[in-house]
Amino acid sequence: MTKQLTRERLIQAALAVFKEKGYTAASTREIAQQAGVNHLTLFRHFGNKRNLFRESVVQHVTSGDFIGGLEGRLTGNIKEDLTLIAKAYLEENLEKDTVFWIYYAESAQDPEVSELIMDIPHRLQQFLAAYFAKLHSQKKISGGNFQVLSGMFFGLLNQYIMFRHLPAFRESFTDHIEDFVDECVDLFFSKLKKEVLS
Repeated sequence: MTKQLTRERLIQAALAVFKEKGYTAASTREIAQQAGVNHLTLFRHFGNKRNLFRESVVQHVTSGDFIGGLEGRLTGNIKEDLTLIAKAYLEENLEKDTVFWIYYAESAQDPEVSELIMDIPHRLQQFLAAYFAKLHSQKKISGGNFQVLSGMFFGLLNQYIMFRHLPAFRESFTDHIEDFVDECVDLFFSKLKKEVLS
């Protein structure tokens, strides 16, 4: 078995065990056993459980590659760009809703896990806040607390990802992603265009 294949098997096994048991209860021995490798092999590849969690669960959701892939496609048109960001984020993460539930369950119990989990949302928020600030400096949008607005934007998308299967949520929101994205984007567009068009 090649090193890359071994690493991938460990990541997939870890993802399954962390989903089932959570970070604290998950055992590195069980993960190694499920991957069909020696326990020491796990440590040779990842060093510790924290690193394994980071690569299997935290990196399982949107990473820096997502941001890099978007940056060259943004046009400066706030409505088009927010639509692009929202659709790309949902497309990448809709089938990962169980990982989001791990995030919330584990971060409430363990500050170490919470710190790991917040890395990607923090990077996404910084990316969008910097984008807003750039458009504001170009006088294309009005001012505002761009950190808060960025968090709210991704917060709405995460809410859709996590709760879309619940019956009560489906009564309030259609199952059409385009409708949700359009309303979400319109909400932020209305806030950010206010001073520009007056």
